Amino acid sequence: MARQNDFDARTQNPKLRERLQTLVPRILKDRDRRIGEQNTKAMLIEPILEAMGWDIRDWDEVHREYRGKSVDNPVDYALKIMRTPRLFLEAKGLGEDLADRKWVAQVLGYATMAGVEWCVLTDGDEWRFYNSTAAVDADEKLFRRVRLSDGNHDDTMATLLLLARDNIEGNLLEPLWAAHFVDRRVKQALLEMLESQDKGLVRLIHRKVPKLQPKQITESLGRLEVRLDSPAVRSPVGVAPPTPATRRAASAAETGQRRSPQVHGVSLADLIGAGLLKAPLRLFRRYKGSMMEATLLSDGRIEFQGVAYKSFSAAGEAAKVAVTGKKVNTDGWSFWQIEGDGGKLRTLASIREAYQKR
Repeated sequence: MARQNDFDARTQNPKLRERLQTLVPRILKDRDRRIGEQNTKAMLIEPILEAMGWDIRDWDEVHREYRGKSVDNPVDYALKIMRTPRLFLEAKGLGEDLADRKWVAQVLGYATMAGVEWCVLTDGDEWRFYNSTAAVDADEKLFRRVRLSDGNHDDTMATLLLLARDNIEGNLLEPLWAAHFVDRRVKQALLEMLESQDKGLVRLIHRKVPKLQPKQITESLGRLEVRLDSPAVRSPVGVAPPTPATRRAASAAETGQRRSPQVHGVSLADLIGAGLLKAPLRLFRRYKGSMMEATLLSDGRIEFQGVAYKSFSAAGEAAKVAVTGKKVNTDGWSFWQIEGDGGKLRTLASIREAYQKR
């Protein structure tokens, strides 16, 4: 592994930094004008690609309107190494909503059909990196995203450099994805344990602090706000490859060799289709003495205090903000409860787990 000063020197990209300083004011000026896809490509996307070492004038490196087969729909850009597509990039006009599932499905579909692992969806301002081959829901295939107009050039560069030609050629996205995949599962498991005041966690804390009674620990877990954040994005240059154990854990999780309450690949639509959830549905949770209520709508969104959110977690975060005024990472599947048979309270996570065991 490179020494820290070597690492810092190798991750500098003066050309990209200079390009960002030029493009960000242009984005801020034009993002409400609907400049269209072709202008977005020419004025925003291709200058970024060029700054990251791609020869945009060589179709053996940057192939526009690429088709794997003559019958395939074309993807806007195929970035090639040794004439082989390594990453697909799909462009939308500046200001388009990249969270729209039809755009996500489009770029993932292109990559999956062609057997290309990595793809990027961008409107020139926001850049979203996806792993098309990961055996998880589309939302979980999202690896990184960054918005140039946020103005933090260091963070922007660290993420954009994932797309640099040298990094794609060196396949340096793989170890980052492996670590990200494992970290996300560990984080989710910890959040679920904290939210549910997991008995195993209570026993572990009691062993570490025997003077505290289990009831005291459980009450404390209900009061505490614990935030789990991943480290800031760093350029992949100089990243150590994943250990065999990390690779095995990520591979097992993706292929379903390990089964756990954190069910990946089970969507809200699956639960509704199986009759385990039926919209509209009242959701609730007593949080720090306040009863929070939300509604699962028929279109799959979750309405809380008159605002419709796209996920249980987003609605859960909003509920916590309403009580504490602080934004806290929230696993909505474990946060929200419903009233089951006989008036028994059940979390959405428990229902999801029951679906997996059917």
